[in-house]
Amino acid sequence: MKASDSGGASTQAQQCCKNCRFFNGEPAVLEASIPGLRVMGSAYSAVVHNDGLCARHDRYLSGTYHCGDFQAR
Repeated sequence: MKASDSGGASTQAQQCCKNCRFFNGEPAVLEASIPGLRVMGSAYSAVVHNDGLCARHDRYLSGTYHCGDFQAR
């Protein structure tokens, strides 16, 4: 996954992962999905900021990324 080079900045911002139906950044979901995360800290902390899980690509990533599989919520 990487930022696309096509499209305007506002389109990229609107189509970023945090606005995609496949993205889940809920702290409880992150803690349940990543064994040992609570040992390192917490998914409720500022460290994860806008990170989350992509159900489409089965990846942990930043909500600011985007890809060609974006689908609005």
